[in-house]
Amino acid sequence: MQNQEKNKWFWAIGITFILLNSIGIALEWYWIAALPAFAFLALLALLKLDHLLIVLVFLVPFSINIEDVVLGMGLSLPVEPMIIGVFLLVIYKFIIDGQYDYRVLKHPITIAILVNLAWIFFTSISSQEKVVSLKFFLSRSWFLLVFYFLGVVLFKRFSQIKAYLWAYMIPLAIVIVITLIKHSADNFSQISSFEIMSPFYIAHGIYAAAIAFFIPLLLMFILFGYKLKFNFLTVLISIGLLVLFTVGLIFSYTRAGWISLVAAAILGIAFMLRLRLWHMLVVLGVVAIMAVVNFDDIFYQLYQNKQNSAEGFEKHLESVSNVRNDVSNLERVNRWMAAVNMVKERPILGFGPGAYSFTYAPYQDPEFVTPITTAFGDQGHAHSEYLNPLSESGWIGLFTFLAIIFTTFKTGIKLFYEGRTPMIRIFSAGLLLGLITYLAHGLLNAYSEQDKIAVLFWGFIAMITAMDLYHQPENGEEID
Repeated sequence: MQNQEKNKWFWAIGITFILLNSIGIALEWYWIAALPAFAFLALLALLKLDHLLIVLVFLVPFSINIEDVVLGMGLSLPVEPMIIGVFLLVIYKFIIDGQYDYRVLKHPITIAILVNLAWIFFTSISSQEKVVSLKFFLSRSWFLLVFYFLGVVLFKRFSQIKAYLWAYMIPLAIVIVITLIKHSADNFSQISSFEIMSPFYIAHGIYAAAIAFFIPLLLMFILFGYKLKFNFLTVLISIGLLVLFTVGLIFSYTRAGWISLVAAAILGIAFMLRLRLWHMLVVLGVVAIMAVVNFDDIFYQLYQNKQNSAEGFEKHLESVSNVRNDVSNLERVNRWMAAVNMVKERPILGFGPGAYSFTYAPYQDPEFVTPITTAFGDQGHAHSEYLNPLSESGWIGLFTFLAIIFTTFKTGIKLFYEGRTPMIRIFSAGLLLGLITYLAHGLLNAYSEQDKIAVLFWGFIAMITAMDLYHQPENGEEID
């Protein structure tokens, strides 16, 4: 009798789906075919929120950006609607129902994030582009709620940290293979490298930044696989992925991506020397002061470099310091100077989150105008993860963002030196080295508002928070 009842439901659902698809095809409503997938995701949302997050992370590398969906705004499909759906579910489940672990809100990293988010909201009110700034605030909010606040509580189980990382690495590896196959048809030329990874990644910079996140982690998996209790197959897969990711990064022809690994190597040496955060900050401060004091001499030396970005890895890398006739570098300087001029006018509130692209045109310095400079100011952001918040949310916006970085590294370095298990120490080091690749890349580009990078940037920070909150001895037994 029970089997008969199940059969009735099976046939009823099947026939209903066939009828709906027939109607959809007749009316050209092809989205109806996706209803089972949406039903499956809705079921996951209600019963297995941790599984839904992993599915979401897995889909991010495959997501495709659709330009100008409505009111000039783009949409990343299928990921962005899912993020918004999970965002609303988390608000209901954790905030309205009160099921959230509010100890997370007391953590220094969380406090820094909330202060920064509050300032973004405040400067959105005073923004010169209020609609744009409101969208920026909402976008940052759902990235944070899904990938940080939800991530932290799900990472109570260390196995979820591993699942999150593999859920991004596996599809990214598939994208790299597809990209390399397409690129090989063009003899791996530099010109085609700029967009060969589309439609999955819109440009080589964001593609390279995503790859660089994982290279330090994969190296850790290989070198310390025995301490992490990985089986031989996992280590072998890690070796294969490290080779694939390295090749992918090389043939992305992204100079910032290559340099980001140098930054990771320097931080790795600092870890081996067991330097504390304040030691690193002192060294960084001395280097910064020397650079400012000797700015004229440094700029003169850079100006002597006439090597343009060209075919060939050595010449392409050499061109990174060419501020004389490399158009790409010169345009970056133009954007940076525009951001500096903007903050001089509005040092406290800035021009509004996300508003740089719409307001920087009048602040371009004629001295730094290039052949690709536009008087309309319609060519994107400041190409800096630091100058963007400075020009858009003033000095407070920049300092609150830097506070997130400071608290994250302070926590992560403590975990690396004092973590109670090899797994905590190794993962802390790998996550920090992955983050430093992006923070170094952020000197030349800014992608943290893109889902491809937000899932990694905020996810890595969430993992460090969770390890500090749930996997240290004073907080009880580690849950796997």
